[in-house]
Amino acid sequence: MKVIAAWGVFALFHSLTVSEPYERWARRVMGEERFGAYHRILFTLYSTAATAAVLLCVRSLPDAPLYRIDGASRYAFHALQLCGAALLLWTPWNLKEFIGLRQWERHRKGEEEPPDRNERLFTGKGYGLVRHPLYLGCSLLLAFHPAQTQNSAATAAVVIAYFYIGTYFEERRLARKFGEAYREYQRRVPRFLPLPRP
Repeated sequence: MKVIAAWGVFALFHSLTVSEPYERWARRVMGEERFGAYHRILFTLYSTAATAAVLLCVRSLPDAPLYRIDGASRYAFHALQLCGAALLLWTPWNLKEFIGLRQWERHRKGEEEPPDRNERLFTGKGYGLVRHPLYLGCSLLLAFHPAQTQNSAATAAVVIAYFYIGTYFEERRLARKFGEAYREYQRRVPRFLPLPRP
């Protein structure tokens, strides 16, 4: 229960700091120029710190083995984890942009933001399989670890549930941003699991 509570606090904190009201507040406080330059890297730093704090908290709690899969089934689990890793690699994302280093470098060099950055809806590669390939890839890595303790299984369950619930809020923002193009994409590509669409 303490593991779920710890990750629940993290989920609340993370949800708050990715929300549109928080972004509007940060833009107002920091100003547009500094927000573009520093907000993403600051978000990465405090998200990393919060994740590390929860992991240390969970590690300090009493734990017990839950299961350990051996034999051929273990290879099947690792195969599914490899699928998750492959999906992460197949999904195009710029690490320096993702963590905010690229934005900081552009500001330091006096370069302008690319005019079309984040303004185009990308639906290729992993995004053609499911609408949230990064979440699915991470979920496969967590869910199909062949050896789990009570705490690691609870962690995996809460994180995967948070990923899935988060897709609903994320898609509302994307639908507002891209309009009919995103709604057509929703009709064509499944949300989280690559199952055939009716």
